Amino acid sequence: MQRMLGFFFVAVFVLTGIACTGSGINRGDISLISIDEEWALGAQLADDIDKEMKILDDPGIMAYVTAMGNRIVAQAKGDTPVADRPWTFHVIEDETINAFNIPGGHVYLHSGLVAKAGDYAELMGVVSHEVAHGLARHGVENLSKQYGVSLLLGLALGKDPQAYQEILASVLAGGAIMKFSRNAENEADRLGAGYMYGAGVDPDGMVDFFRVLLEQRQRQPSSIEQFFSSHPLTEDRIDNVETMIANMPPASLTRTDPGFPGFQSRVASASGR
Repeated sequence: MQRMLGFFFVAVFVLTGIACTGSGINRGDISLISIDEEWALGAQLADDIDKEMKILDDPGIMAYVTAMGNRIVAQAKGDTPVADRPWTFHVIEDETINAFNIPGGHVYLHSGLVAKAGDYAELMGVVSHEVAHGLARHGVENLSKQYGVSLLLGLALGKDPQAYQEILASVLAGGAIMKFSRNAENEADRLGAGYMYGAGVDPDGMVDFFRVLLEQRQRQPSSIEQFFSSHPLTEDRIDNVETMIANMPPASLTRTDPGFPGFQSRVASASGR
């Protein structure tokens, strides 16, 4: 028993080093799976999501949302090795307002959310927030907490079909790897707003879309329940982001992009709206 406990604590120490390399992103949090394992899990989940959900595979839609996502990921280069991996961005035909990320650099936007965005900066606020969750590895952090030693001993990622099916079912049911903690949401807000600023996009777009989501919950809660089930949103969170943005140095930032109206129209057409 003592030998087994010794192995466990040594392994956690080693893997903590894997999870905490880079800058202050997710510093001190423990992930019990390596980045290679995460990307393998993400590829498998993405294949199964593609079978269960209707992904809009229109080349124009895919190119535009990929450019948006990569514009944010590029801001994290040098901060974390996760930013050096290939990322994939998807739009799902679904009229509910939702967005989520899964391990392995996959970000999903519902067509209903794309339609709800008032401008490029608002949608970029959602994209940057979801990318930030992935960069900080919040999904695998949740998996580590949920499955613990099982993941450490290799009982998932294809070696434990039951565990994998539980993970897939969680994604398909709510579009997320379990509910994010308040700390994880705050970190995604902080990182996402900072990356928007670095990319030259007005981070006030994130705040504005948060307020759109709160208003939508008041008017039509059923249309947005999936998003709030995995992303708890409060006025305190919004106030914190506003305070952070107010302390950013003055800069030339944009809220618009010439291709954005066409992108929204293309998503609406492909979704049969």
